Amino acid sequence: MRASSLNLASAFAFAAAPIAASATPAPAESRATMVIEWTRLKALPGERANLTSFIFLNWFAMDAKAVEQGLFTSYRLIANPSADGDWDLLVEVGYPTPAGYDDPATQAAFAAIRAAHKVVPVEGKTLRELGTILGTERLPVLTGTR
Repeated sequence: MRASSLNLASAFAFAAAPIAASATPAPAESRATMVIEWTRLKALPGERANLTSFIFLNWFAMDAKAVEQGLFTSYRLIANPSADGDWDLLVEVGYPTPAGYDDPATQAAFAAIRAAHKVVPVEGKTLRELGTILGTERLPVLTGTR
């Protein structure tokens, strides 16, 4: 094969690679976020940093598996910049179904993830000793982001 033909073949293979990759996207990439759910948490006095660590080590360890399985589309942690606000942390989870976490298949699959997860205490404390969940709110997503 001539050098120019080889370069043309390589260029074609390189250009086609994204198309081939997009034919089998990861579960989270293949499903649009239909709703997000916000869970607001309030840390106990002096425990905001530890509560943040607990969320990363526990909730997000499980959420990562849920994204891999296509149960969730995303997750992130948002901190209230006010040290004396009504809430300290907000966990946002994206779901590919309008029912969010209430979808029976999502609940069943996430229950299996939760059962397999070993809780990682922070400073010897679990969620109960670090803070409280104030509530959860489901919000429909009207437009996507890029």
